[in-house]
Amino acid sequence: MSFLNPFLLFGVAAIASPIIIHLLAKKQIKRVVWAAMRFLKITVDRNKRKMNIKDILLLVLRCLILVLLAFALARPSLSEGGFGGFGGDEAAIILVDNSGSMSATDGAVTRFEKAQKAAGQILDGLPAGSRVAVWLVSDTVRESVSEPARDLAFARKSVIEAKRTDQGTEWQPALRRAVEVLKKQPGVHKHIYAVTDGQAAGWKGVGEIRALLESVKREMRATLVLTTEGEQGNLGITDVRLATALPTVNQPLRFEVSVANFGPAEATGVAVSLAIDDEPPVEEQTLDTIPEGGAPKTLSLFATFREPGFHTVTARLHADRCPFDDQRSFALRVIDEVNVLLVDGDPGAEPRDSEVFYLRNALTPVPAELRDRFFIKTRTVTGAEFEKTALRDFDAVVLANVVDLSPLAADALQAYVRGGGGLLVFPGSRISVPFYNGLLLGERGLLPAAFGTVRGENFDETKAERPDKFFRLQAKDYVHRIVELWKDPASGSLGSAQFYRAFTLQPAKQSDVPGDAGLPAVVLSYADGEPAVMERPFGLGRVVQFSSTADGAWNDLPVRPIFLPLMHRTLGFLLERSGDRLNIRAGTPFTHPVAAERAGKNYTVTEPGGKPGAARTHTVMVKNVTPQIEQADTSAAGVYAVRFTEETGNAVRFAAASDPGESDLHELSAADLTALGTVARVIRWTPDADLRGQMERERNGTELWLPIALLAIGLVVAETLLGNRFSRAK
Repeated sequence: MSFLNPFLLFGVAAIASPIIIHLLAKKQIKRVVWAAMRFLKITVDRNKRKMNIKDILLLVLRCLILVLLAFALARPSLSEGGFGGFGGDEAAIILVDNSGSMSATDGAVTRFEKAQKAAGQILDGLPAGSRVAVWLVSDTVRESVSEPARDLAFARKSVIEAKRTDQGTEWQPALRRAVEVLKKQPGVHKHIYAVTDGQAAGWKGVGEIRALLESVKREMRATLVLTTEGEQGNLGITDVRLATALPTVNQPLRFEVSVANFGPAEATGVAVSLAIDDEPPVEEQTLDTIPEGGAPKTLSLFATFREPGFHTVTARLHADRCPFDDQRSFALRVIDEVNVLLVDGDPGAEPRDSEVFYLRNALTPVPAELRDRFFIKTRTVTGAEFEKTALRDFDAVVLANVVDLSPLAADALQAYVRGGGGLLVFPGSRISVPFYNGLLLGERGLLPAAFGTVRGENFDETKAERPDKFFRLQAKDYVHRIVELWKDPASGSLGSAQFYRAFTLQPAKQSDVPGDAGLPAVVLSYADGEPAVMERPFGLGRVVQFSSTADGAWNDLPVRPIFLPLMHRTLGFLLERSGDRLNIRAGTPFTHPVAAERAGKNYTVTEPGGKPGAARTHTVMVKNVTPQIEQADTSAAGVYAVRFTEETGNAVRFAAASDPGESDLHELSAADLTALGTVARVIRWTPDADLRGQMERERNGTELWLPIALLAIGLVVAETLLGNRFSRAK
């Protein structure tokens, strides 16, 4: 047996009061010898003994009443409770799930609103004087009340004012951090309360979570409160992406929209619409069927942009009971002109002999008289002229069989790519391998791979004859964005081209990756698995490296129909680097570089669904010598618009997207809940549940104060009745 208010047991000392009163009330009788009363003595002595027994009985009852009252006030319990001391001695952390799946509704209230109510009941059920922290959990932890504190009113306010996000869920880091914080807290009782819908996608690694809670079971308790009622069906848009190589004005751009069905049955007649910016939908199509199981089904929708600049498209479904994934946005920068600098390493005697002849014609596939009006414009320079060229005027630079560059030119090229430019590298028989491997890769970290040995036969490139032996590109299993077009056999085959010579590409190792460079990736391989094309991000830009020539010296790729779309898709991929920054996962801070003259200027950010008048004002800050705009809070999925206060025109628009895995509303399995139930109390909460009472029973066990108090009242009644009876005159 334990006592919740053990100090009140000192009230037992009150039994001294009736004893003292009894002793003081004893009458002091003066003995007088009187012969006539001698015969009454026997009767008086007999009555006196009876009176003493009655007085002692009443004294015992009064003492027992006081003892029982003291025990009742001390709140005895039959299970482990603990000695509360002066008020509560509990340190608790309440973790409230505010991820995207908590937007699901039963038709009246959302799961998040239920979680807020359940968290409020938990706060009401804590003993007075308890210390409590409130954290909001998604794939990040927002500490509304970071450390357990005794201000329960502030904790309640934090719960009431909490906001739901469109982010994913990841419970393991949150629980691990909660355990670490509670370990440092003084006190006897420590408790973790996790209020969630129990979505299985957020509880990855149930075994690790169980082991964690098992390891601290003697130090603290855990309670899992589930606020879901079994709603699992959901349709969600899991992806929107641009499928056209280059996003240009006045051209229909194809967007691929993926829709998944996470319900228990096949969905039919699902309408999907696509809208530009804040305008009404420009197209709508219907998916006849979407099978259950969560595998996405993709359809193509088209949109045409009339003005260059930053734009967004938003795909929408008809709203269901989980609204956070019923729409998804994609941001892009639509261009009206692309300027490409072609650095010709072997101009040749005739235009057709130029190293960039085929490349220039592939990039501008129109008659010469129309090239000024075509959206891709090229300029050709030699390696010697490159150093004097202002790179800032170009969106991409192509090095085609360029022998080498001066250190000054290499520095300018590195700064250009770091600032967001694109670089495309083609080798040839003239290149200086030590320059590319030593300076551009080793010192500058630009290239994704080193040029190794040359494979294939050596032959006279000036003659038309080519060797009989050749090797080909892979003919299937295309994964990279540049070549995914050829997943469809109707687009032709990259495996048709013949290669006679090529450098082996030796990917840069992890240890060779400098701070500005990202990890290299294979775009395309040869049929034998050797890399043919590789890429890597560098700073804000990107580099693509081929293993063979841009002309027909080492291969016949330039004369194949696939060469034109391959070059356009490669150029689009280089330019897409800036577009990648416009699309982020909800909860990820957004940064975007701006022109130097905008440093220190004010700008406003309008959040999804917000009115321009409610936009927040910020100032352009310079970080790492680059002025940039920032938006730290992107927890809501949708379109954000950035406008400079003193400027008019097209806003910088970017999109935050929810985690596709969050759309799967399936709960933890029965086996997982059973495993968690061995280390935590699992409660299925409903709006009419008495969570406060459950908490008190769990914390206090079976309290005996009420039956003890009733027994004390019964003894009071008995003492009163006996006292009246014993005091009657005889």
